[in-house]
Amino acid sequence: MSSARVLPLRLREPRTVLLVLAYLALGSLIELAIVHYGFRSAGLEDVYLVWKLGLWTFFVPLLVTLILVFSLLHLTRSFLVAPREAARTRRARRARRAGARRSVVAELTKKIGYLGLSALRSSAVVLLGLSMAVMFALLTFYWLEAFELSGSLVKTFTPFHWLITGLSHLVGKLTAVEKLSGAIKKLVETSIKMNNAVRSLARALGEADPLYKYAFVQNLVAWSSGLSALLYRRPPVLRRRR
Repeated sequence: MSSARVLPLRLREPRTVLLVLAYLALGSLIELAIVHYGFRSAGLEDVYLVWKLGLWTFFVPLLVTLILVFSLLHLTRSFLVAPREAARTRRARRARRAGARRSVVAELTKKIGYLGLSALRSSAVVLLGLSMAVMFALLTFYWLEAFELSGSLVKTFTPFHWLITGLSHLVGKLTAVEKLSGAIKKLVETSIKMNNAVRSLARALGEADPLYKYAFVQNLVAWSSGLSALLYRRPPVLRRRR
């Protein structure tokens, strides 16, 4: 098993300070979108604790933003490793003798450095977790809004319209195939039965209190980013002996 060398993440360096500020900006933008669409658009009233700082529009988004930043920093530190120069694998030696081109990762490392590469990886992991959280929220509490959004996208966004039209033609061609038509019909019947089974639950979730839905989304964002960071297992590293 090949090992890697841990690189230091010094918070006092200018580039690390800029990275933290970028993470804060990213988390703030995500929270601004959640507060706008999940709280203010629903016409909810905030509870002001200190001066004009509200519980739901300031303190809760602040805590979630900090969780996002710390998750990104943890992942950045976990990805901030460099391969050992002394331990060359047989595959690497063979590739070097053959004069193979550098990989995409090597080219990115050369341009943005190990810190930039680890920042890209950590952002990708957290954004993937957030995307899954958003999809889960849209399929549970915000399914009606998601249905309306998809309908508006079909009318206004041409590429999305092309995608839906292409999928419809593909399903039509697959249904025309005799061997696949039976399976597709059974799949449609099963989906209709499942829709009838969960319709009451989906209606209840869609008509839930907007404040509960907003709090659920905030918890979902915090837990998805935190678990994405905690579940990552970095490769074995080589630490210098003092």
